[in-house]
Amino acid sequence: MVMWNILKPRKHLFCMTNMSCMRHEGTDVFLPHSHIISEWISRRLSLLDEGIYTCYVGTAIQAITNKVVLKVGVFLTPMMKYEKRNTNSFLICSVLSVYPRPIITWKMDNTLISENNMEETGSLGPFSINSTLNITGSNSSYECTIENSLLKQTWTGRWTMKDGLHKMQTEHVSLSCQLVNDYFSPNQDFKVTWSRMESGISSILAYYLSSSQNTTFYESRFSWNKELKNQSDFSMNLMDLSLSDSGEYLCNISSDEYTLLTIHTVHVEPSQETASDNKGLWILVASLILVAVKCCTGNISGRIWALRSRHPADGAQRGQPPMAERRMDSGSGGTVKRYGQKLCHSIGHFKK
Repeated sequence: MVMWNILKPRKHLFCMTNMSCMRHEGTDVFLPHSHIISEWISRRLSLLDEGIYTCYVGTAIQAITNKVVLKVGVFLTPMMKYEKRNTNSFLICSVLSVYPRPIITWKMDNTLISENNMEETGSLGPFSINSTLNITGSNSSYECTIENSLLKQTWTGRWTMKDGLHKMQTEHVSLSCQLVNDYFSPNQDFKVTWSRMESGISSILAYYLSSSQNTTFYESRFSWNKELKNQSDFSMNLMDLSLSDSGEYLCNISSDEYTLLTIHTVHVEPSQETASDNKGLWILVASLILVAVKCCTGNISGRIWALRSRHPADGAQRGQPPMAERRMDSGSGGTVKRYGQKLCHSIGHFKK
């Protein structure tokens, strides 16, 4: 007879001798009766299954007893997020389910630093952990590592910011983002997400999944170079820039073991033609306002001139307007004056 007994009340499993178990929570563990009998029993593990198991093998000749310690670990793939809060920028390394408590380390330019804030939920496990770091140097690179010592698994997140780009309106911009071979193995599945950060909100521009080779675009002006993409280069092109395209652009390459975040800052400036048009428009508006002011004040002086025309002063001709008004009535100045008079009339009507 072969029998496994966990040292907890009324729990019995059948297994072979000399078994060593270390499994993830929720995975299957297979326990055979013996080396000879090929029957297997499958069991879904949980943290409650941790404990010491004893195996008793008894025959007519001898009896053997062995003990095995079963430990169960949890390590749901962590993630790294980039957030902007007002003028401050933060990196958050988080893992939603992990057991036992992991080892979390932060580096800035390969130098160990301490995080600003650690949040943990789950008193007995599995735990949910957020580790937050305030970005103090935009020209530096930051790295977060989360290690599960029991399962011997390590995840790494890395953040870098590229130099800012200045572009003119209607031009296009190319933003680099490459998969680093030091982090990703050739046959490892990964996903790439390009997004734009604006007022603390992230909007997705494009999404790529290596396992299916499918690419989804959410912005018609966005494109990837297919030849570069085949070489693990996911640099993007954004065409026909507008002033509203100014902002931060984030490239996120993630797998089960790594996350690489790359930030680009784009400044879009008005083109020369647009600037000239705006300047001309402001000059026209200023001229209209000036003429309107003169027109409104001219109504008063016009009435005075009408009274004076009845009793002209010495040297003045009856029925002739002042010389300044006669000059304003001629040429392009007359056109501006007519628009100004309409504006003045509207203002006078509004006052009534």
